[in-house]
Amino acid sequence: MNYTLFAIACYIIMRGLQVLFAEYSQKLWYKIVIKSATVVMLYAALASVIVWYEKIKFLGFDPSK
Repeated sequence: MNYTLFAIACYIIMRGLQVLFAEYSQKLWYKIVIKSATVVMLYAALASVIVWYEKIKFLGFDPSK
């Protein structure tokens, strides 16, 4: 799996969670879930950008596959 595709999938999941649970936006668990998903998505995006220039395994799998 490509790091860029993984980062895009994380973003889609994060946005999907925001839409699915929009009615619970004032709840504490909602804020924790969204912030956790955001941190994972940002880490995957950063790893994708760094791997674009160097072949380093940040997410635990080969970036060229």
